[in-house]
Amino acid sequence: MMTATDIAWYMRLHAQDLRHGWITPNVNYYAWESDLLTVSPEGHVCEVEIKVSRSDLRNDLLKPKHSQGMLLNGSFQEKENGVQHTLSEAREERRRLAGATECRRPNYFCFAMPCAIYRRPRPMALPPYAGIYTVDDEGRVFEERKPIQLHQERITNEDLLNLSRLIHHRYWEELRRAERGPCLV
Repeated sequence: MMTATDIAWYMRLHAQDLRHGWITPNVNYYAWESDLLTVSPEGHVCEVEIKVSRSDLRNDLLKPKHSQGMLLNGSFQEKENGVQHTLSEAREERRRLAGATECRRPNYFCFAMPCAIYRRPRPMALPPYAGIYTVDDEGRVFEERKPIQLHQERITNEDLLNLSRLIHHRYWEELRRAERGPCLV
């Protein structure tokens, strides 16, 4: 059975084949966590959401990035009064309060999943903007549906630097954990 880690690895290799220079797993870059972010040679960001089951896929469609139009229209997230923001949500809220008219979002959004999940009878309705990639048991990646471009802004050098800082800090945290175990401070 293919795991999310397997799919991430094969999608990483696929992105490398497309000459994407930045390939970052599990990052809180937007107002949500992204399973995989890649940056094309043109400076466009592609988010890849990895799914290993149909229920996992169904649950993802309930998230605000889909249900509130954050990806498609750049709408800011609406939260109920009294519900706390995560750090990445709070960053976007500060941008909104400072006058931003759209939330930050990738140029492209895709789902990646095992072939068997997507190609089952009675296909699931997925957002029309979402690209769909499948991975077979041999690690081959298939583009089932091309994603639509959500906007044309390129990632800035400052944002690339911030993305590299996230990778840098994660690297050191993982190294510390491997050496000493979890920090209790």
